[in-house]
Amino acid sequence: MTLSDTTQSATTFLDEAALLAKIISALSELQDEREKRAVVVTELRAARLSALATIEANLAAAPLAAQTAIRAYSQLTDCLVRTTYHLAQNTFHPAPTPTTAERLAVIAVGGYGRGEMALHSDVDLLFLTPYKMTVWAESVIETMLYILWDLRLKVGHASRNIRDC
Repeated sequence: MTLSDTTQSATTFLDEAALLAKIISALSELQDEREKRAVVVTELRAARLSALATIEANLAAAPLAAQTAIRAYSQLTDCLVRTTYHLAQNTFHPAPTPTTAERLAVIAVGGYGRGEMALHSDVDLLFLTPYKMTVWAESVIETMLYILWDLRLKVGHASRNIRDC
């Protein structure tokens, strides 16, 4: 078996759109922020554990395909970060009429940014704003970090504006 025979992406074992839809549906009935966050963490944790089991089973079946597992761990983390960002931005802290200052980019850096993650690698994130950090951006970042930490991910992070970078 060659590496190309075992190549797969995280999207083959984690349906990100379905996961997001399931979470949004579960949140629609809740008002309390702590309850909402608990539901998000529960759903993301279950999806993560299922995906990790698949990655590990594939690696056990083809131990020489480590690069595939490295990419899959990174892609799984991408799914978790994107879903968390979407929920933080649109569900927990919606900005109905955002200003140009209320923009936020989430950038993967380090090994994660290169798409090279092992099972327990740190998730290094840069939160980038166009100007000075707004209260809205701080709230989105805080919510994301709490959710990712609740998933037991080791998150390294920095918040900068374009000028700082």
